[in-house]
Amino acid sequence: MKKREHVTAFLGKGTELEGRLSFHGTTRIDGHFKGEISSDGTLIVSEEAMIEATIHTSNIVIYGGIHGDVTADNRVEIHAPSKVFGNIQAPTVVVDEGVILEGMTRVFQPKKSGETESAGIVSDDYVTSPSSTLTTLYGIITDQETGSPIKNATVNCNGVGKRKTETNASGFYELGNLRDGTWELKIKAKGYKKGRAEVEILGERRYEQNLELAPKKKK
Repeated sequence: MKKREHVTAFLGKGTELEGRLSFHGTTRIDGHFKGEISSDGTLIVSEEAMIEATIHTSNIVIYGGIHGDVTADNRVEIHAPSKVFGNIQAPTVVVDEGVILEGMTRVFQPKKSGETESAGIVSDDYVTSPSSTLTTLYGIITDQETGSPIKNATVNCNGVGKRKTETNASGFYELGNLRDGTWELKIKAKGYKKGRAEVEILGERRYEQNLELAPKKKK
Protein backbone atom coordinates (compact mmCIF):
# COMPACT_ATOMS: atom_id res chain seq x y z
CA MET A 1 0.00 0.00 0.00
CA LYS A 2 1.33 3.40 -0.99
CA LYS A 3 1.90 5.77 1.92
CA ARG A 4 -0.54 8.67 2.12
CA GLU A 5 -0.65 11.76 4.25
CA HIS A 6 -3.57 12.41 6.59
CA VAL A 7 -5.25 9.03 6.14
CA THR A 8 -8.45 8.97 8.20
CA ALA A 9 -9.41 5.31 7.68
CA PHE A 10 -7.36 2.25 6.86
CA LEU A 11 -9.19 -0.89 7.88
CA GLY A 12 -12.96 -0.91 8.09
CA LYS A 13 -15.27 -2.85 10.38
CA GLY A 14 -15.51 -6.57 9.68
CA THR A 15 -12.38 -6.67 7.50
CA GLU A 16 -9.11 -8.51 8.19
CA LEU A 17 -5.51 -7.91 7.10
CA GLU A 18 -2.21 -9.55 7.93
CA GLY A 19 1.24 -8.16 7.18
CA ARG A 20 3.27 -5.01 7.76
CA LEU A 21 1.67 -1.55 7.89
CA SER A 22 3.68 1.68 7.56
CA PHE A 23 2.09 5.11 7.27
CA HIS A 24 2.32 8.89 7.80
CA GLY A 25 -0.40 11.17 9.18
CA THR A 26 -3.39 9.71 11.02
CA THR A 27 -4.72 6.19 10.48
CA ARG A 28 -7.75 4.54 12.09
CA ILE A 29 -8.26 0.78 12.38
CA ASP A 30 -11.79 -0.54 12.87
CA GLY A 31 -11.24 -4.18 11.91
CA HIS A 32 -8.75 -6.99 12.59
CA PHE A 33 -5.05 -6.48 11.84
CA LYS A 34 -2.24 -8.96 12.50
CA GLY A 35 1.47 -8.35 11.97
CA GLU A 36 3.61 -5.24 12.48
CA ILE A 37 2.79 -1.52 12.51
CA SER A 38 5.30 1.33 12.23
CA SER A 39 4.56 5.03 11.79
CA ASP A 40 5.71 8.57 12.49
CA GLY A 41 2.09 9.65 12.81
CA THR A 42 -0.97 8.82 14.93
CA LEU A 43 -2.75 5.48 15.12
CA ILE A 44 -6.35 5.31 16.34
CA VAL A 45 -7.61 1.88 17.44
CA SER A 46 -11.40 1.96 17.54
CA GLU A 47 -13.60 0.13 20.04
CA GLU A 48 -14.47 -2.54 17.46
CA ALA A 49 -10.84 -3.14 16.44
CA MET A 50 -8.66 -6.13 17.28
CA ILE A 51 -4.91 -5.82 16.69
CA GLU A 52 -2.36 -8.60 17.13
CA ALA A 53 0.86 -6.79 16.34
CA THR A 54 4.05 -5.10 17.47
CA ILE A 55 3.42 -1.37 17.22
CA HIS A 56 5.87 1.56 16.99
CA THR A 57 4.34 4.96 16.29
CA SER A 58 4.55 8.59 17.41
CA ASN A 59 1.11 8.64 19.04
CA ILE A 60 -1.55 6.02 19.63
CA VAL A 61 -5.11 6.35 20.91
CA ILE A 62 -6.66 3.04 21.95
CA TYR A 63 -10.32 2.15 22.48
CA GLY A 64 -10.24 -1.48 21.34
CA GLY A 65 -8.20 -4.65 21.81
CA ILE A 66 -4.44 -5.03 21.36
CA HIS A 67 -2.29 -8.13 21.80
CA GLY A 68 1.33 -7.03 21.38
CA ASP A 69 3.96 -4.56 22.54
CA VAL A 70 3.39 -0.83 21.96
CA THR A 71 6.12 1.80 21.71
CA ALA A 72 5.25 5.47 21.13
CA ASP A 73 7.73 8.30 20.64
CA ASN A 74 5.33 10.85 22.14
CA ARG A 75 2.11 9.63 23.75
CA VAL A 76 -0.09 6.61 24.49
CA GLU A 77 -3.75 7.08 25.43
CA ILE A 78 -5.76 4.03 26.57
CA HIS A 79 -9.49 4.65 26.97
CA ALA A 80 -12.28 2.37 28.21
CA PRO A 81 -13.25 -0.26 27.23
CA SER A 82 -9.76 -1.09 25.91
CA LYS A 83 -8.04 -4.41 26.61
CA VAL A 84 -4.28 -4.26 26.05
CA PHE A 85 -2.07 -7.32 26.57
CA GLY A 86 1.56 -6.32 26.06
CA ASN A 87 4.32 -3.97 27.18
CA ILE A 88 3.89 -0.21 26.84
CA GLN A 89 6.73 2.33 26.38
CA ALA A 90 6.28 6.09 25.88
CA PRO A 91 7.19 9.49 27.40
CA THR A 92 3.50 9.98 28.29
CA VAL A 93 1.01 7.20 29.08
CA VAL A 94 -2.60 8.06 29.93
CA VAL A 95 -4.85 5.24 31.18
CA ASP A 96 -8.58 5.62 31.88
CA GLU A 97 -10.51 3.78 34.57
CA GLY A 98 -12.16 0.60 33.36
CA VAL A 99 -9.47 -0.57 30.94
CA ILE A 100 -7.52 -3.83 31.18
CA LEU A 101 -3.76 -3.49 30.78
CA GLU A 102 -1.57 -6.52 31.36
CA GLY A 103 2.19 -6.17 30.91
CA MET A 104 5.08 -3.88 31.75
CA THR A 105 4.57 -0.12 31.50
CA ARG A 106 7.66 2.06 31.02
CA VAL A 107 7.29 5.85 31.10
CA PHE A 108 10.55 7.45 29.98
CA GLN A 109 11.94 10.90 29.27
CA PRO A 110 12.98 11.63 25.68
CA LYS A 111 16.75 11.38 25.19
CA LYS A 112 18.74 14.59 25.40
CA SER A 113 21.79 15.28 23.31
CA GLY A 114 24.70 13.12 24.52
CA GLU A 115 22.56 10.75 26.57
CA THR A 116 23.01 7.05 25.93
CA GLU A 117 20.06 5.89 28.01
CA SER A 118 16.73 7.41 28.89
CA ALA A 119 15.52 7.81 32.43
CA GLY A 120 12.27 6.13 33.20
CA ILE A 121 9.79 4.53 35.53
CA VAL A 122 9.14 0.83 35.15
CA SER A 123 5.97 -0.82 36.40
CA ASP A 124 5.74 -4.61 36.12
CA ASP A 125 2.40 -6.28 35.47
CA TYR A 126 0.37 -3.09 35.59
CA VAL A 127 -3.24 -4.16 35.63
CA THR A 128 -6.16 -1.74 35.95
CA SER A 129 -8.64 -4.51 36.68
CA PRO A 130 -8.40 -7.38 39.16
CA SER A 131 -5.36 -9.60 38.68
CA SER A 132 -7.65 -12.60 38.21
CA THR A 133 -8.00 -11.52 34.56
CA LEU A 134 -4.38 -12.59 33.92
CA THR A 135 -5.71 -15.98 32.76
CA THR A 136 -7.76 -15.24 29.66
CA LEU A 137 -9.19 -17.19 26.76
CA TYR A 138 -9.72 -15.29 23.53
CA GLY A 139 -10.25 -15.87 19.85
CA ILE A 140 -12.12 -14.96 16.68
CA ILE A 141 -15.29 -16.64 15.38
CA THR A 142 -15.55 -16.74 11.59
CA ASP A 143 -17.76 -18.07 8.80
CA GLN A 144 -16.41 -21.44 7.64
CA GLU A 145 -17.16 -20.67 3.98
CA THR A 146 -16.25 -17.01 3.62
CA GLY A 147 -13.83 -16.45 6.50
CA SER A 148 -15.80 -13.35 7.54
CA PRO A 149 -16.04 -12.57 11.27
CA ILE A 150 -19.32 -13.38 12.98
CA LYS A 151 -20.59 -10.69 15.34
CA ASN A 152 -23.00 -11.13 18.25
CA ALA A 153 -22.25 -14.85 18.54
CA THR A 154 -22.92 -16.20 22.03
CA VAL A 155 -19.88 -17.82 23.63
CA ASN A 156 -20.55 -20.14 26.59
CA CYS A 157 -17.59 -21.60 28.47
CA ASN A 158 -18.16 -24.35 31.06
CA GLY A 159 -15.50 -25.97 33.23
CA VAL A 160 -14.39 -25.03 36.72
CA GLY A 161 -17.27 -22.57 36.71
CA LYS A 162 -19.24 -20.90 33.93
CA ARG A 163 -18.45 -17.90 31.71
CA LYS A 164 -20.45 -16.22 28.95
CA THR A 165 -19.81 -13.43 26.48
CA GLU A 166 -20.55 -12.28 22.90
CA THR A 167 -18.33 -11.54 19.91
CA ASN A 168 -17.89 -7.96 18.72
CA ALA A 169 -18.07 -6.68 15.12
CA SER A 170 -14.63 -8.20 14.43
CA GLY A 171 -15.79 -11.63 15.65
CA PHE A 172 -13.54 -11.28 18.70
CA TYR A 173 -14.40 -12.70 22.12
CA GLU A 174 -12.55 -12.82 25.42
CA LEU A 175 -13.18 -14.59 28.73
CA GLY A 176 -11.24 -13.85 31.90
CA ASN A 177 -10.70 -15.31 35.38
CA LEU A 178 -10.42 -18.94 34.24
CA ARG A 179 -9.11 -21.51 36.71
CA ASP A 180 -6.94 -24.49 35.77
CA GLY A 181 -8.84 -27.36 34.22
CA THR A 182 -10.70 -28.40 31.07
CA TRP A 183 -13.14 -25.85 29.67
CA GLU A 184 -15.70 -26.55 26.96
CA LEU A 185 -16.64 -23.78 24.54
CA LYS A 186 -20.10 -23.72 22.98
CA ILE A 187 -20.74 -21.14 20.27
CA LYS A 188 -24.17 -20.12 19.00
CA ALA A 189 -24.89 -17.64 16.21
CA LYS A 190 -28.01 -16.92 14.17
CA GLY A 191 -27.90 -18.70 10.83
CA TYR A 192 -25.04 -21.03 11.82
CA LYS A 193 -24.63 -24.52 13.21
CA LYS A 194 -23.36 -24.69 16.79
CA GLY A 195 -19.62 -24.82 17.35
CA ARG A 196 -17.73 -26.65 20.10
CA ALA A 197 -14.15 -26.86 21.34
CA GLU A 198 -12.23 -27.94 24.45
CA VAL A 199 -9.41 -25.88 25.96
CA GLU A 200 -7.03 -27.05 28.68
CA ILE A 201 -6.09 -24.21 31.05
CA LEU A 202 -2.79 -24.74 32.89
CA GLY A 203 -1.25 -21.65 34.48
CA GLU A 204 -1.77 -17.90 34.20
CA ARG A 205 -1.39 -16.75 30.61
CA ARG A 206 -3.43 -16.01 27.49
CA TYR A 207 -4.97 -18.90 25.56
CA GLU A 208 -6.16 -18.54 21.97
CA GLN A 209 -9.02 -20.59 20.50
CA ASN A 210 -10.42 -19.58 17.13
CA LEU A 211 -13.51 -21.30 15.70
CA GLU A 212 -15.20 -21.55 12.33
CA LEU A 213 -18.98 -21.99 12.19
CA ALA A 214 -20.74 -23.71 9.31
CA PRO A 215 -23.74 -21.82 7.89
CA LYS A 216 -27.08 -23.59 8.10
CA LYS A 217 -28.43 -24.78 4.76
CA LYS A 218 -31.34 -22.74 3.51
CA LYS A 219 -34.53 -24.72 3.07
